Amino acid sequence: MKNFTERVREEISGNLPSAQCCRRSMLCGILINADCSPDGGIYAKLSGKISTELMLKLLRDTFGREAEAEYSNSYGRISAEVSFSSDKLADKLREMSSGGESTLFKCKNCRAAFLSGVLLSSANFSDPERESRIEIRINDPARAESVLGFFADLGHSPTLSGRDGISSLIFKRSEDVEDVLTTAGAVSSVMELMQGKLMRELRGQVNRNSNCEIRNIGRVAVASQVQIDAIAEIRASGRFAALPDELKETATLREDFPELSLSDLAAKHSPAITKSGLNHRLKKLLALAGKE
Repeated sequence: MKNFTERVREEISGNLPSAQCCRRSMLCGILINADCSPDGGIYAKLSGKISTELMLKLLRDTFGREAEAEYSNSYGRISAEVSFSSDKLADKLREMSSGGESTLFKCKNCRAAFLSGVLLSSANFSDPERESRIEIRINDPARAESVLGFFADLGHSPTLSGRDGISSLIFKRSEDVEDVLTTAGAVSSVMELMQGKLMRELRGQVNRNSNCEIRNIGRVAVASQVQIDAIAEIRASGRFAALPDELKETATLREDFPELSLSDLAAKHSPAITKSGLNHRLKKLLALAGKE
């Protein structure tokens, strides 16, 4: 079964923009972690066949460049290495390292296309049933800062962290994750996220209710045992026979039904008594045993 990251990539890859400028922006997003040499050479290592095949298609359609991918499979994870030459594309990628966007986004839809490319190649999504989270890994710290500014323009503020020379942009709020995917056109994935959030909230409520019930059962058990011990002391001292009939009834019922709550135990009396009335009788029994 495909994980959520794979499902997101599959959905995004099926929504190719029609405008050439948007396709170029999407290609730059996919190649956000590519290395560029001064002579226009580009080397990229991509994760998965979906992003790799789409990158090769966009490269051919928008820059007229043919390239081949060398695939490898490590424990079921497919990756690909691609190298080719394009001065124009290399210039655009270098702009991301210098913070430039002047030639990268031509129309109002280019930003969404670029975002789609970044998510395709560099983002990992947590399982919606566990949490809502995106981590976008950027190899070049300068490009990471540029992408951070890109998200700021979209109204988002991901956390930027770095480790071992790799920068990560992290979204943890479910609303932010949903907005990012909506901008990228991954509507089905957003619905899956919302469903996962609903299930998490439902499980949390069930767990809270269960924990509350367990605590209540524990309190009932402790209180019941104290009352039973008190009744046992009254019996052992020979005072039980002298108790009023209502206290004898309450004491006997508590011994017979130690697991019942006060409300349920009160209903066992004949005739039934109120919870407060039962509580009053039990206090009398505790006082007689010297436990109050």
